[in-house]
Amino acid sequence: MEQRITGNFNAIVQGGGTAQLSVLQHMPSLPPDLEPDTAILESAKQLLATLPVDELPEPAPERLPARSRMPLQRNILFTGRERELQSLARHIKGEQTVAIGYRGPAAATGIGGIGKTQLATEFVYRYGPYFAGGVFWLDCSRPENMFAEVLQCRGALLPEVETRCATLPPETQVQWIRQAWQTSLPRLLIFDNCEDEEILQQWQPRGGGCHIIVTSRRQKWSPEWGVKTVLIEALPRAESISLLWKYRSDLSAEEAGQIAEELGDHPLALSLAGNYLRIYRDVVFPSQYIQQVRQQKLQHRSLQGRGIHYSPTEHELHVARTFAMSYERLGEETCDAVAKEILACAAWCFAGVPIPTTLLKAAVIDNKAVADEEQVLLAEDALKRLLDLGLLEQMKENTVRMHRLVVYFVLANIDEDGQSGNEGRTAREQIAHSLFQEVERINAGASPLKLVPLQAHAMKFIQDAKDRNEEDNFISWSVLLGTHWYRMGAYRDAEKLYREALEIQERVHGREHPSIARTLNKLGLVCKEQGMYTEAEQYYKEALSIREKVYGRTHHTVATILNNLGLVYKLQRLQDEAEKLYKEALEIRRNIYGSMHSSVAKSMHNLGRLYREQGKYTEAERLYKEALEIKRQQYGKEHASVATSLNNLGSVYRDQGKYTEAEEIYKEALEIRARIYGKEHPSIARSLNNLGLLYRMQARYEEAEQQHKEALMIWEKVHGKEHPDVVTGLNNLAIVYDMQGRDTEAENLYREAISLSEKLIGTNHPDTMQVALNYTTFLAKRGRDDEANTLKKQYNLRQNDEKDIQ
Repeated sequence: MEQRITGNFNAIVQGGGTAQLSVLQHMPSLPPDLEPDTAILESAKQLLATLPVDELPEPAPERLPARSRMPLQRNILFTGRERELQSLARHIKGEQTVAIGYRGPAAATGIGGIGKTQLATEFVYRYGPYFAGGVFWLDCSRPENMFAEVLQCRGALLPEVETRCATLPPETQVQWIRQAWQTSLPRLLIFDNCEDEEILQQWQPRGGGCHIIVTSRRQKWSPEWGVKTVLIEALPRAESISLLWKYRSDLSAEEAGQIAEELGDHPLALSLAGNYLRIYRDVVFPSQYIQQVRQQKLQHRSLQGRGIHYSPTEHELHVARTFAMSYERLGEETCDAVAKEILACAAWCFAGVPIPTTLLKAAVIDNKAVADEEQVLLAEDALKRLLDLGLLEQMKENTVRMHRLVVYFVLANIDEDGQSGNEGRTAREQIAHSLFQEVERINAGASPLKLVPLQAHAMKFIQDAKDRNEEDNFISWSVLLGTHWYRMGAYRDAEKLYREALEIQERVHGREHPSIARTLNKLGLVCKEQGMYTEAEQYYKEALSIREKVYGRTHHTVATILNNLGLVYKLQRLQDEAEKLYKEALEIRRNIYGSMHSSVAKSMHNLGRLYREQGKYTEAERLYKEALEIKRQQYGKEHASVATSLNNLGSVYRDQGKYTEAEEIYKEALEIRARIYGKEHPSIARSLNNLGLLYRMQARYEEAEQQHKEALMIWEKVHGKEHPDVVTGLNNLAIVYDMQGRDTEAENLYREAISLSEKLIGTNHPDTMQVALNYTTFLAKRGRDDEANTLKKQYNLRQNDEKDIQ
């Protein structure tokens, strides 16, 4: 404040005299006009316009505006991050505005030690010269120090104004600095370690030419502040290796890669490891170091800053303490107890792999038909809290991720045996229960692809159960995930899990336990799908023997095995044996359930399929019609099982040349399925495939092509591009192109189908051989006999006619 004389007054003083007083009034000192003149402003804007966004400018510390405040030196070992730097540059320059008429801050967010401050520092030394008004770095780690931080930014004022400002009270100086920031001159402000939204709310300019970068562990910001986040993740592996080589150039790529893997490509951990290996290079060998870190994890002395005394960012050189800064704040808010539960649950998942937030929330919410609203809200608050503290990373599509080193930290800091609030289960049991239920739910649904994001987590629980000798858990998880692999068409993976489960079941329960029969039945299924009919037959027979001994020959589970064994016989063209078993299974089910039961209809379906393939169309049609009537009576007309029976009946009509009846039945089945499942379901694809086969038999090639294309598109979307159903779609579409004389398209699809089929189910599988036979026929018809004969010998083919795969 300045004192100003405002007038002279007379006053009576003690003893009757008078005195003249000069009265001084305290008036606020108004800043001068801080806007630069037009020429300076125009030049500054033109300079900013040249800031590159598609390439990185070279670091130029000497070109920073002279009146900047930049307390941190550039780290000459800074590695990579080109994408993040360019992303920040685009946001800062305003090419990606976050609100109309307002240029919001860009926030570099991520977990502790991930390199946010290093990134901002690098940005300053590369892009700072483009901000004529200067760069001003504010350390926001202590809110109470913000006043002092701003006070040190008097360089924002013109020299003559700064001289005058320095004589004023600190409060006035800060006022002038903040008013200067609201002028039109382009400046760059860095709010480093800004974990509290209130800091940004209080101190950022409300307008003017300032551009702002925030570094923070907080990943979600209130929308009214217009913060555009740039998530800083772990380094790409190549950049991790490059960083380690800057400390130890003699590391082999394999050694550097293993170190990076163990440290999760975490920049701080990599720097500490590289420094440690450099300082103690004569006594610490890379292979020895890798083994030690693998065993000791965050407790290794290198990750606690051993031998290092200088930090370029002035931050803690201790990985665990970096995480502890966030973890120790869990206790300040109401939701923090739930946040700790969620954190512990996430730590038991596969490190670094996205986790659906629904899974974590389900793990900590009591298992009730209707969750308590307060529990739901607390879980939401807890997840946001963990993101704000940088203990979890926000990923896309409602998923979060926990870094490997954070996992180590959390597991070292929680009481694994401590009871949670959810039915007395530990965190590991909570998340395992939640995940198991979700896998079961997806396995019962239409699309196995939905389980792909959870595969790594499920596999981790299998490995955990194995490592802990939890035999029942291992069996349950193996069978569950094996079912998923089976549905995905990954038959070899399913077989491996089933075999491992069977081995433990035999050791625990003996060879004749009912659970053994269930696993043997599943092994029979995967062997059958791989064309391993001898092995499938062996598994089914053994399962049948166990169930007969336990339940007797007339039990419903025996009928299931008889049906499966009958199918294997049919595939081996042992039709008499197949018919005998199908009939026995049908009789058992009729005796148990009566004549009008869905299980009876299933047996009729199997027997009808056998008769149809034998050309016994009258018998097949009768059985399919009986099965259809049973299902309509049991389920009504609008049921998926009814649609299946209609499809079967349509195929009998098609095989008999009754194309009009077949088309009518196929379309009815398709309509039912569409109403039940929508347009993208494997059952819809099967109906479309059948219509395509029908149209092709009628030489309606354009319509056939359309049906097969739609079926293939659905199969690829539901199953992915590597599934036996995709082989079916490729083969059948290739035949249509073949019939149309579209040779190039047909040949490409035949080759793709053969290659995929060999990869999925092997060279000797009947479906692989059928596609190869179709391709051989294609070649022979075009006079390419040498190629056709070579293919025949390769697959031991004997016939020479094209055939669909259904």
